[in-house]
Amino acid sequence: MVNITISKEIKSLIEELDVSDSKYEIAANRYNSIADYIKNSELGTNKPDIYLQGSFKLGTAIKPLTEDGAYDIDIVCNFTKLRKKDQSQFSLKYDLGKIVKNYAKAQSMSNKPEESKRCWTLKYVDENNFHIDILPSVPLNEKDDGYIAITDKTKDNYLEMSSNWETSNPKGYAKWFRDISKFSVYQKEVAKRFFASIEKVPEYKVRTPLQRIVQILKRHAEVCFENDIEHKPSSIIITTLAAKQYQLASSYSSDFLGVIDYIIEHLQDGIEFRNGNPCIYNPVNKTEVLSNKWDKDTSYFEAFKKWCEQLKLDFNVENSSFSFADKVQYIRNSLFKNNGKKFPVVNVNSISHHQNSRWRELLIKDVLIKASYLHKGFRWKEIKSGTKLNKHGSLKFEVQSSDLQDYDIWWQVTNTGREAELANSLRGDFYDSELVEGKRVRKESTLYTGRHYVEAYLVKDGICYGKSNPFEVIVTDKFSLEFIT
Repeated sequence: MVNITISKEIKSLIEELDVSDSKYEIAANRYNSIADYIKNSELGTNKPDIYLQGSFKLGTAIKPLTEDGAYDIDIVCNFTKLRKKDQSQFSLKYDLGKIVKNYAKAQSMSNKPEESKRCWTLKYVDENNFHIDILPSVPLNEKDDGYIAITDKTKDNYLEMSSNWETSNPKGYAKWFRDISKFSVYQKEVAKRFFASIEKVPEYKVRTPLQRIVQILKRHAEVCFENDIEHKPSSIIITTLAAKQYQLASSYSSDFLGVIDYIIEHLQDGIEFRNGNPCIYNPVNKTEVLSNKWDKDTSYFEAFKKWCEQLKLDFNVENSSFSFADKVQYIRNSLFKNNGKKFPVVNVNSISHHQNSRWRELLIKDVLIKASYLHKGFRWKEIKSGTKLNKHGSLKFEVQSSDLQDYDIWWQVTNTGREAELANSLRGDFYDSELVEGKRVRKESTLYTGRHYVEAYLVKDGICYGKSNPFEVIVTDKFSLEFIT
C-alpha cells in the first residue's frame, strides 16, 4: 500500500470540516435508540436488520455549512422475514411509519415524523440538530447478499402488491468503498496507536485519505451551490466518482494534494452512458442509477460539469505557478464562507515568471485599482478582485489615487494556468497605460482560464511612490457562478 502523506496544513483544514467525536457518539445513541424501539415493537417479529448507510457509515460526514444546518443520519430498516410478494410498498412504509410516530411521541419530540419519497424522517430540535432518515425495505433475494427492495411512493405500483420495486445494496456499497480506501489497513494502524484491539476502536476514529478527499469535495459542492441547493451534486455521486479514481490516483502520487488533483482532473472519467445519456450506476448494483435527476432535466448534469470546472480552478489543478502555501490557502478559501480576505492571498512574487519591480520604491501613496468588465456586448460593469468571469470578455483597469497627474502609471500583468502557458502568454512584465476618454487605463481580455493578476504602479523620475495590491481576475470556461452578464 502506498503511504499517502498529508501535510499538517491540510490536516488542520480537514479537521475544521470534521464531525466531532461527541457528535458521532450522540448520533450512535440516537440510532441505537430508534433501532431498539423498532425491534421491540410489534414489527420485531419480522426480524428487522437495522444498520447505518450513507456518510456516517462511510466516514465521510462533515459539519453543516451553517450553524443552523443539520446532521443527516441515514439508516436502513430491512425486515428480513418479509418479501415483496407479501405486501405493497405502501403497506410496508405505512406500518413502519406508525412505529416511528409512536417513538416520536414516546420521546416527546416536538416535530412529528415526516414522510419523504422513500423514508421516514425524525427531526430533533436541540443544539445537536440531527435528522434521521429511516428507509423501509425487504430482502431482494432469499440469500443474505445485502441486496434489498426499497419503497418509493412516486412509483405507479406503490399501492399495489407487485414484484417491481426499486433495489439497492447499502452494505455492498459500504464494503466496496472501504475496500478501495484500504479502511482495514488504516484501522489496524489506529488500533496500534491506541494499544487496542481492532474491535475496540470506534469506526469514526479511522480516517483514510479517500474519506478525507470525499469530505473536501462534498464541502466544496456545498459552498459552490449554497444558493442553488437543488442542483448541488449529491453526496453519493461525489463519493462514487472519487472512489472510482482513487486507486489510479494513489498510484500516480503519494502526496495528498497530488492525489486529490488527479481525482479532480479525472472525476468525469467515471461517468458511464445509458441510451446515449450520461449516467452513474451503483458500482455494486447495476440496476440502481445514482444519477436519476440527470435523466429528468439536463440542467442537473450541466450543473455537475460546471462544478467540476470550478473544482479545477479553485484547487489550481492545471496551475503549477503557485507555491504550496498559496495553493492550500486557495483551497481553504473555496471551502469556508466569509474568509474576510479583501485581496487574493497569493504572493505574486513567488510566481516564477512575475518580474521584480523596475524602480526604486518609496511607497508613500495609496493606490487602488478600479476594474470593469464587458461580455458579449452588454454594458460595462464594475467588478471586484476575485470575481469569476467568463472567457472572451473585455477588461478595463483604472487607478484610484490622489495627484495622478504627477505620475506615470505602469501596469504589471501576470497570467497563470495551462492555457496561458501553452499559448506562451504567462507574461509577468510591465506595460504602459493607454489613453481612453481622457483617462489612463489598461485594457485586457479574458482569454485564458485560470487566475491572473494586475498591479498598478505610480512612478516619477525612476522612483515608485505607490503600488496597488494585486487585482485578481479569475477566468472560467463556459460559465460563471458569481458574475452574470
